[in-house]
Amino acid sequence: MVLRLIAGGGATINSHGVEGTDWRSEQPRGLRASAIPGDLDAVLELDRAAPVGRERSALLTDRVQSGDVIIFEREGRVLGYSVLRDRAFFGRDFVELLAVGVGDRRRGVGSSLLRRAIELSTTEKIFTSTNRSNSPMVHLLEKAGWQFSGQLEE
Repeated sequence: MVLRLIAGGGATINSHGVEGTDWRSEQPRGLRASAIPGDLDAVLELDRAAPVGRERSALLTDRVQSGDVIIFEREGRVLGYSVLRDRAFFGRDFVELLAVGVGDRRRGVGSSLLRRAIELSTTEKIFTSTNRSNSPMVHLLEKAGWQFSGQLEE
């Protein structure tokens, strides 16, 4: 089962995040709006650690090259990434992927990546999807105030 979620339940999104939510307007140290080609190996390594059961190296290579990957790094080490696709979901921006290294979870990396995706969004609404069984992502989205929008049955 795949859940579709929307940031802020359709609230207006401005340059500081979802309106009415207390987002930090200052970009956290180590957060970059766009990956560079030198980040590709670290992004692929994080993806290989994810229990998705499929190879996404071609997709991630394309996304890094097109500038769609947001990077969170600390002391020269990539801790996580997200992929923001412009108008990729019924004309709305879409967080296609988000990954944080296992040892770096629950330290604000995922939250920072989601906030940055909202700040960079070019549409009023921004969507993502995840499997119901992906409890870390479901928890992250709930904590960040994202609202359930619908689900697909397999």
